[in-house]
Amino acid sequence: MQQISSSIIGYKVNGTDGDLGKAADFYIDDVTWTVRYLVVETGSWLPGRKALVSVGAMGKPNWATHTLNVNLSREQLRNCPEAQPDDSPSRRYEIALHKYYDWNSYWGGGFYILPGYGMDMLTPPIGKEEEEEFSTPRKLDPHLRSLKGLAGYRIHATDGDIGHVADFVVDEEKWNIRYLVVDIGNWLPGRKVIVAPQWLREVDWDNGRLYVDITRDAVRKSPRYDSSDLITLDYEKKLLEHLRKPECAAWVTFKFHAHKGAKVHVAGTFNGWNPEAIRLEDDGKGLYSATVLIPAGRIEYKFIVDGKWCNSPDCKDLVPNAFGSMNSFMDIGHGHVGHMHTFARLSAGHEQLTWRTP
Repeated sequence: MQQISSSIIGYKVNGTDGDLGKAADFYIDDVTWTVRYLVVETGSWLPGRKALVSVGAMGKPNWATHTLNVNLSREQLRNCPEAQPDDSPSRRYEIALHKYYDWNSYWGGGFYILPGYGMDMLTPPIGKEEEEEFSTPRKLDPHLRSLKGLAGYRIHATDGDIGHVADFVVDEEKWNIRYLVVDIGNWLPGRKVIVAPQWLREVDWDNGRLYVDITRDAVRKSPRYDSSDLITLDYEKKLLEHLRKPECAAWVTFKFHAHKGAKVHVAGTFNGWNPEAIRLEDDGKGLYSATVLIPAGRIEYKFIVDGKWCNSPDCKDLVPNAFGSMNSFMDIGHGHVGHMHTFARLSAGHEQLTWRTP
């Protein structure tokens, strides 16, 4: 299911001991376009304060009563580090906030873009001297952006301006931005279109401009979007076929529980089975993680822990490989747009891997 982000603003926010305030905004990270925090305006019980709440602390919303439920108390919000007044809270503030609430960090071991695969605005210009470096995935550092601050950004096609960001379509389960809603009424009165973050080829954060890999004519002839209706798979299929876009990629978060000081990597068909290119980093609690943008399709992969390739008979999604053992696999497509999480856990003696995939 999807929700229009502006429709959630003003929702009542309930905590474990009563009313905490109302939803005032959301922060996303500018690499994966995933919602990371709800901004709560606390109101009369704590005047003049706004608090950031991780989506990981949110329960199931009640859309019928326009209520967001969070697993925090008034006392916790009262004593939490105060949110900064600007539109982009620093990583230092995030670290303090996560330490206070004992939240796991979403940035983990970083975010990786595979070489030659889209999202051009996330990587610096490539020169000949950098070709060798670009043969491995690029590690990116995300920053927070306010959805209210992004509204109004100009959208440019490959051959000119088409309109401005009017709203956002949010996946209510994964809390990722599925589409940007673009108002193109300045040249096509009454029309709005949707654009996926994966189609962005460049972002000018300083001047509020987003550049998409689509022509104005393709936008003009695209299937009509009605913001009052849900975006169906049939509509998405027609849109992708019209724009000649592949199925959306997914940001896959690989997580692995291992002993302190372990060297944990992940490798697979998506990176040529390079055992050293993508390293998972420890969060200080024995959970190692890294997030990779992977194109739609099937991938096979393994973890490498202290130089040893790991797999487990407990993993249900396995296929034979050429070496007489098994690889894990994952299918990425319409059903898996957004974040996916794959976990592996070492037993107490670190002798056997136990897998689970939520």
